[in-house]
Amino acid sequence: MSMDGSSGKRMGRGWRATFWGMGVLVAGYVVVIALLVVFEGRLIFVPPADVPATTPAVDGLGFDDLHIPVKGDGFLHAWWIPSADPHARTILYFHGNGGVLEREANHEVLLFRQTGANLLMVDYRGYGHSSPLHASGVTTGEDARAAMQYLKQERHIASSDIVIFGWSIGSGVATQLAVYEPDAGGLILLSPITSVDDVVDSNWVYGDVLRPTQWFRHDNDMANKDKIGSIAMPVLIICGTVDTIAPPWMARELYARANEPKTIQWIEGAGHDDVMVTRDGVFLRAIVGFLASLPKAS
Repeated sequence: MSMDGSSGKRMGRGWRATFWGMGVLVAGYVVVIALLVVFEGRLIFVPPADVPATTPAVDGLGFDDLHIPVKGDGFLHAWWIPSADPHARTILYFHGNGGVLEREANHEVLLFRQTGANLLMVDYRGYGHSSPLHASGVTTGEDARAAMQYLKQERHIASSDIVIFGWSIGSGVATQLAVYEPDAGGLILLSPITSVDDVVDSNWVYGDVLRPTQWFRHDNDMANKDKIGSIAMPVLIICGTVDTIAPPWMARELYARANEPKTIQWIEGAGHDDVMVTRDGVFLRAIVGFLASLPKAS
């Protein structure tokens, strides 16, 4: 079969167009990956846009409204809610991605108050009325350490009397702080994640198509599964049995990797956002029982 010159030129142009098109697709893909890597923190930490005007005072609770300094002129907005018991333990609480202090005033505050513990509840920088910035694994780690230092230096509370508590993405903040503060009294992980990568892998777009984003920076990994084995303090893990965001297998894996003493509490029929809803008091009993199992507070 012969081919005239014009046909050969058309085929040549066709191949060039195909290669050019493939090059554009590859370049576009690389740009997308690069942008996702650069702006990774903004995709992981997404503070709520609306901040209701509520405080623990609406429930008749006394509290101190705090600005805890972080790195120069930055600060954390926090609430200190003291226990009536001067020898009570202190819970240092880190909320989930959609959390903000004012959203916790009518639920978490009242619930945790029933444990009998002092409470320090904080908003990460970039959330609520804390300093504005784009939160990341690095900044939330700094925030957690600043909150811990506040309790030790300003409230004169011993590390061993402080129980670190994190919910959802806050489990990553809490676990990292427990590594940094090995003398803390205990660690409570509610609806914990094994890592951010494990969470996004459940979505085929991020887990398959955009997987190269996981090969580069790791400051936002929140890889609890790689850290919990180095923690020696008592650990309580609480998870809903039908959680689809931080599914039960994540809690099981963290429990398996954790050191003794450790406890896992399942909340039957609970998902991710309703895990603290009262179900025959099992959630509250788990926390109270855990606090009571710890060595006597100083």
